[in-house]
Amino acid sequence: MKASPLLTVLAILNWSATAVSPAAEPPSEATCVIARHLEAIGGRAAAEAATSVTVSGTLGDAHQSSEFTLQIKAPGRILLTIRDATGQPVRQARDAHARFWQQDSQGIRELEAQQASELVELVLALFPAGQAALVERLADALCERTNETDRPVVILGRRSVRGSFPTLIFDEASGLLIQIGQSTLSDYRPAGPLRSPHRVRWASRTEVRLNQISFNETIADVAFERRGVSGGWLSQLGPGLVMSPQKCHTKLSTPGTLDIVRQPPPARLSRGRLRELPKYDPTSGANWQVDLRGTDLTRLDVSSRTNDLMHADFDSNTRWPASLPSGFDPGRILQLGQDPGLGIRRLHGRGITGKGIGIGIIDQSLLVDHEEYAGQLRLYEEIHNPANSLAQMHGPAVASIAVGKTCGVAPDADLYYIAEQHGVVVPGKEFELDFTPLAQSIHRLLDVNQTLPPDRKLRVISISVGWTPDQKGYAETMAAVQRASAAGVFVISTSLRHTHNLLFDGLGRVAHADPNLASSYQPGSWWAAQFWGGQMRFKPGRRLCVPMDSRSTASPTGPHDYVHYAVGGWSWCVPWIAGLYALACQAEPSITPERFWSEALRTGTTIAVYQDTDQADLGTLANPMALLEQLYPLNPQTTPSP
Repeated sequence: MKASPLLTVLAILNWSATAVSPAAEPPSEATCVIARHLEAIGGRAAAEAATSVTVSGTLGDAHQSSEFTLQIKAPGRILLTIRDATGQPVRQARDAHARFWQQDSQGIRELEAQQASELVELVLALFPAGQAALVERLADALCERTNETDRPVVILGRRSVRGSFPTLIFDEASGLLIQIGQSTLSDYRPAGPLRSPHRVRWASRTEVRLNQISFNETIADVAFERRGVSGGWLSQLGPGLVMSPQKCHTKLSTPGTLDIVRQPPPARLSRGRLRELPKYDPTSGANWQVDLRGTDLTRLDVSSRTNDLMHADFDSNTRWPASLPSGFDPGRILQLGQDPGLGIRRLHGRGITGKGIGIGIIDQSLLVDHEEYAGQLRLYEEIHNPANSLAQMHGPAVASIAVGKTCGVAPDADLYYIAEQHGVVVPGKEFELDFTPLAQSIHRLLDVNQTLPPDRKLRVISISVGWTPDQKGYAETMAAVQRASAAGVFVISTSLRHTHNLLFDGLGRVAHADPNLASSYQPGSWWAAQFWGGQMRFKPGRRLCVPMDSRSTASPTGPHDYVHYAVGGWSWCVPWIAGLYALACQAEPSITPERFWSEALRTGTTIAVYQDTDQADLGTLANPMALLEQLYPLNPQTTPSP
C-alpha cells in the first residue's frame, strides 16, 4: 500500500523494453539534454541494448582501497561485491522483488535507505540502459543552465534540494553526464560499443576506478537473491497483512450460481498499551512510523505531539488518552478521510452512484460482511488464496474505496471480488511472485461477466498491483487484460502505463483539510521530495492525479470498524479510478477507457502549490463533476438511467 521515497528511482531501474511510448509531442528541454548525453556515449539504441553490465575495479581513498565487482541486470537487479584487505566479501544488492539487502560477517539484513540511495547513484552512473530510461521518466524535470566551477553545465532538478531522486548535472560542451546526486563522473573512455566513465567520486567520499566493463554477459538471476530473510515490500504493507506460508486453494461458486464461498475471520490487531508515542521523521522514508492501530494510548501524555499524531495510522480500536492536543481530532479526521473527495458526493446526490455497473476487484482475503460493501457484494471467490487466511487490511480498503457506502466513489455499483495470492510463501524462503493466478482471476471474472444480464455487466476490474516482463505469469496476465479489453472491460492496475499507455498518480492531503477542495491537495507523500526537487513535475494534460493520502476505509478487524491511513500508495488510487469509471459508465454506457481518460484530462483542474518561496503547478487533478457534465448533462432535477 505504501511506497518508499526511493520508488521513483526504482521505477527507472525497472525499465522495460515493452513499455509503450507516450503520444508524440515536441520533446522537452530535459528530454533533449538526456538524449544528447546518450548520443555522446554511443547512441540511445546501443544504451538500451546493454541490458546487463559487469564492472570491476577498485574503490577507496588515499589510505586504503578494495577490489569490487558490480553486476547490473534489467529490470533493476543489482549486486555490488566488495572485498576488503582480508578478502572477506561484503555484498549490497537489490533483488527481483525490489528489496535492498546487505550481507556481511554479521549476516543478512535490510539495506539502510541512505546506502540504497548511494547504490542507486552508482548504478545510474554506470548502467547505460538505466540512463536511456531517464528520457521518458524525467521529461518534465526542471532544466537550468549555469556555470559550475570552470565550465557551463545543465542541471536537471534543483541543485539546492537533497531529495530522494538524485539531481543530474551535464557538461554543456560535451553533453556528458558529470554528476548524479553526490557522485561525480569523469574520465569517459570507450567500453565496447559505448563510452563509460572510468572514475567516479561516489557519494562524495569514495573514489571508484574502473578496470573493466563488459556488457550483456550471462548473469544468473539467483546471484541477486537473498535467502532465509523476510521483509522488503511485504513489510511495507504493515501489520495486518500476512502472507502466510500455508497451502493455497481455489474455491469457486457452485456452477450456475454466484456465491460468497467463504467468510474469512476478522484480522486480530489488538496490540496492547504503548509505553511511548512513536515519533514521525519526515526524512526517514520509513512506512508506518506512527502506527497506532489497535493500540492503547490512555496512559500517555500526547499534549505536545500534534505533528506526530497528524501522521498517524489509527483505527476504531485505538484507545486515546482523555486529553488530546488542540487541532487533532481523530473522529473528525476519520470522517474526512471517508469522503472520496473532489465533489464525488455531489454526483451521488444527482443520482450518479454506479448503479447497474459491475466492478471486479482482485486482491487479498476480504472481510465479506463489512457494512461498507456487504450489500453490494455479489460474488466472493478465492483463486490460489491461503485456505484459512484471516481478512487482510488491503482487501477491505480497496473494496470500500471503490464501492463503499460512505467511503466509495461508486456506492451503488455491484462488487464481484476474487481473493488471490500471486505467488507462494515457503517456510524459510522468500515470497516467490507468480502472476499466473492473477491471470486466472481476470479470466474468471470475464467468464462470470458472460452470465450477467445486459444491464448489470462488469465494466471495470481493479487490481492494485503491477507486473513486469521478467516475472512469472506476465504473458498470461497481459493476455487476460487483452481479452478484457476486447470484451469492453477496463482493467485498471498499477501497470496501466504498459497495458493502456495511461499515466496516473496519487495526491497528498493534510488530514484535516477538506477533501472536496482542489486546493487541499498537494504532491503525494512518497513523491513530494522529487516534486519539490524538480525532477517529478507533471505537465497539465499528461497524467491524471487522484486522492491517495489521508484515506479512511473499512478495517479488516470487524464489520463496523474503520481505519485511517495517513500515507497512501497507488493501491488506493486504482479503486478510486475504477469507481470513477463506473460512474462514467452509468452516465454514458458507450464510454470507452480511451475516451474516459481523454475527457478526464481535458476537464481536470490544475492548481498552484507552494513550499516556502517555491510555487509550481500540480499536474491535472480529476474533476468528477466537470467530467460527468461533459458525458451527461447533470440537471439537478433529473437523474440518469442505469
